[in-house]
Amino acid sequence: MISDFRLSQVRWKRLLEIGTLIALLILVALMGSIIGMVLAHLRGLPKISELEVYKPSLITKIYADDGEVIAQFYAEKRILAPLADVPQLMQDAIIAVEDARFYRHFGVDLHGIARAIWANLRAGKVVEGGSTITQQLAKRLFLTKARTLSRKIKEALLALQIEHRYSKEEILELYLNQVYFGHGAYGVEVAANTYFGKHVRDLKLAECAMLAGLPSAPGRYSPYRNPEEAKRKQAVVLRRMVKKRYITPAHAQEAKDFPLELKRLMPSENEAPYFVEYVRQILEAKYGSYAIYKGGLSVYTTLDLGMQKAAQKTLREGLERVDQTFEYRPKGKAETEISKKEDIWAELQEGQIREGKVLEAGDNMATIDLGGAEAMLYLRQMRYTKAEKVSDILAQGDRVDVRILTMDEVKGQIFVALEQVPEVQGALVAIEPQTGYIKAMVGGYDFSLSPFNRAVQAHRQPGSGFKPFIYTTAIDNGFPPTYIIMDSPVIFTYHGEDWIPINYDKEFHGPTTLRTALAYSRNVVTVRLLNKIGVSNVIEYTHRMGIKSPLRCELSLALGTSEVTPLEMASAYGVLANQGIKCEPMAIKYAKDSHGNLLEENIPQEEVVLNSNTAYVIVNLLEGAVRDGTGWRARALGRPVAAKTGTTNECSDAWFIGFTPELACCVYVGFDEKRSLGEDMTGSRVAGPIWVQFMKDALTGRPVKDFAVPDGVVFRQVDAQSGLLATEDCANVITEVFIKGTEPTSYWDVYRSYEFSNNFQLKPRPESSP
Repeated sequence: MISDFRLSQVRWKRLLEIGTLIALLILVALMGSIIGMVLAHLRGLPKISELEVYKPSLITKIYADDGEVIAQFYAEKRILAPLADVPQLMQDAIIAVEDARFYRHFGVDLHGIARAIWANLRAGKVVEGGSTITQQLAKRLFLTKARTLSRKIKEALLALQIEHRYSKEEILELYLNQVYFGHGAYGVEVAANTYFGKHVRDLKLAECAMLAGLPSAPGRYSPYRNPEEAKRKQAVVLRRMVKKRYITPAHAQEAKDFPLELKRLMPSENEAPYFVEYVRQILEAKYGSYAIYKGGLSVYTTLDLGMQKAAQKTLREGLERVDQTFEYRPKGKAETEISKKEDIWAELQEGQIREGKVLEAGDNMATIDLGGAEAMLYLRQMRYTKAEKVSDILAQGDRVDVRILTMDEVKGQIFVALEQVPEVQGALVAIEPQTGYIKAMVGGYDFSLSPFNRAVQAHRQPGSGFKPFIYTTAIDNGFPPTYIIMDSPVIFTYHGEDWIPINYDKEFHGPTTLRTALAYSRNVVTVRLLNKIGVSNVIEYTHRMGIKSPLRCELSLALGTSEVTPLEMASAYGVLANQGIKCEPMAIKYAKDSHGNLLEENIPQEEVVLNSNTAYVIVNLLEGAVRDGTGWRARALGRPVAAKTGTTNECSDAWFIGFTPELACCVYVGFDEKRSLGEDMTGSRVAGPIWVQFMKDALTGRPVKDFAVPDGVVFRQVDAQSGLLATEDCANVITEVFIKGTEPTSYWDVYRSYEFSNNFQLKPRPESSP
């Protein structure tokens, strides 16, 4: 028995030794596998040292000339905030809800992982995560969002490395500037502005707790979308802050009761979309897309925000007026119900155009559903349609665009006018002649409907708006304003075909001075003048003054048949306002990188392209066009102003271009596809009112200035018809301006017939000309 027992002991001992050996081998193999897996993942990890030169995606800001932000470019909307600017309560709230043991773990919280596993097992679903703030940071900076074991291992390894290399304060600062808070807000600074309209440093406890609850589920806990869920999450954050002894229960209750004032969440606004896109294209060509959308540039532009707002308003209203000369265009039936919004009144604004649905249409009134609010549309607010009854053009279920005239939320009353999005388009651009600074730019009725920028991209025939360049060439080459050309039928032959220019009024007016011809936009006289001075000469002058578009070398150039852009026209007219000095149009004053280093600074570059005496004479002639001719609408400004209209064949393009000493402006109106604006829809009638209203608004409160008179011009009293020096017997005497040496020396004689020296020869350009 004893020997059998001993034998059994030996066997069990050997089995134990073998089992232990096998267990050790399995443990070694398992450890080897783990080590191998860790080493494999380590080899594939990004270098933590990259954080030393890490550049988060930042917002590029575009500023107006007064320093106000007018637009932002970003891939992620983020403004960096140093940890010192983040209130301690904000830091505590984030830590309490996201990683309570943040200051005690080494990057991976084993205690937190165990707690999360147990909570999830009890709930039968994932209700709690075990990732630390450091792990979340590692995932956001270096990894994808894929939920795989491999990613979790990499996340943990990266977190360990980050904790080893950086302090807790540095990690928290990076996290607070990286985390997403919803509604396009990345980082606590932008979140504070997005939700409460303030800097993060100014947040109260209640606001900190509200924001701290967002990163886990920004959409679900958004106070804009789900205010009740947001309040519940805020309460959770406050309870955890109490548990961690960051605040007292009394503070928590006070924060829960604190009335939060949310900033009104608006769609992404852009104060000057056409101008901003123009600037964006310039920046992208210089610095590339990455710099614009992630580089955090600060771009200071030439835009005058007050002028820009006036330009947008006047152009929109002007295009709507023009469009109302056409028949009303029904939008058809509403295919679906308009979605109801509980907070619709918060969205509505007087002057706003919104789409609605006709609920009922009678003789004198229609009821319009705006999606949660009803509006009243009376017949008098749709008279442009020429309908005798509202029901003549509107019926139940129709989609309509209406403008909100007045609204009273207390009474629940909204009164609207019938509108329609214009088919006709246009552009307005205003330039400061002395600098070339673009002060306002609008390229169409609505950028969201058509981003095509007609101010710089639309090449259109300027019609008679081109004529000042022809008269400039003549004056600079010695022709006086009193030079007379016969306004009579004339035939020119092109490639075997006859061309007979005619005036707009289809009449001929006989002997005509250059002043009268420009003021009344006489086509025949201008063509004859162009023929005398040479088409190539005019093209050379026009390009010098700022027109970059190609111009056709033909006599029809006198009628403005070569296409140009509104920006070119405003710039070239600005040369006249600036005494013959050209400043290239400029949109950007200077730009800085995210560290405040100067990237570029643009100083106006002056170039003398025209004799100042010539420039003044043309200014004086264009003042005459305002006083006596087609530019008469500009008289409404009540200050010195020079202007010219432009209208092309069949009234398909309408222009009004003019300037005061401090501002040059061009307005263009027309369809994108060439078609008539209607009979007698001239530049004066269509574009003129827009130009006048904008200039009134733009110059309000500014001192009245007169055009500077150079020393090289003289004024003489002359007979208006003959252009000769006046005598006491003259019935029609005017004060005319001349470049010295071109003034008349002969007197008008009532006893002699007129003598018109039409054999005048082109003189060499004066030495003073460039």
